[in-house]
Formats: sequence, structure tokens, C-alpha cells
Amino acid sequence: MIKEEYLDLDQLDEIMKKSVELGKLIALSTVYKEFKVAENDLLHNSGACKIVEDLQKMKSEHQGKKMAGIEISKVDQEMLQKLEDTCLKDQQVLISNNANTKFQQLMEKMSGNIKMGIKSIDQG
Repeated sequence: MIKEEYLDLDQLDEIMKKSVELGKLIALSTVYKEFKVAENDLLHNSGACKIVEDLQKMKSEHQGKKMAGIEISKVDQEMLQKLEDTCLKDQQVLISNNANTKFQQLMEKMSGNIKMGIKSIDQG
């Protein structure tokens, strides 16, 4: 049970409001807008969408085998590499991948900044 002295509803409310503001700023950023456009364009390109789905399915299968302790055959590894190469040769997939990478980097930097802010208070 949380002790009452640790529960400051005003402070919690302020944190939540600021997190919504941050979300809105992210949604208005160029990085996010480019990510959403690329994602939408990919979803409306059936050929590009299919090869991405195939790649995700194959990666998932490989991950399942690894978790089960089953070694991935050289043939399966080569098939995965060929499918990855095919994905990266598709212009729409490449654009989407790059936009997704930039957006994920932004999110990681923000998370790092939040951790840095917390750490700065902890260290006094």
C-alpha cells in the first residue's frame, strides 16, 4: 500500500499534464509527421507491405527457434538475408525504415533526457 505522504495528487496531475503536452509536441514534430506519412504510404503499397510482412514472419520464426534452442540452418539464414536485401531494395520500404529509425532515435533520446533529469535530482 502506498503511504499517503508519498502520494501527491497535485504533483501527479502536473506530471500527467506535461506528458500530454509532450505527446502533442511530438505529434507536431517533423520527425513524427514524416514517420506517419511513410507508414501510411507503406500500408497502401501492397507489394512493399507483403515483403515487410514476410520478413517479420521469418524473423519471428527464427526467434522462436532460437528460444527453443533450435539452431537456424545456413539455408534459413541465407533466405532471411535475401529477404532483408529485397526489403532494402524497395524504395517505399527503405523510406519507411529510415523514418521509423529516426522516430525511434528521437524517442530514445527523450527517454535518456528523462533519465538524466531524474538522475540530476537524485545526485542533488
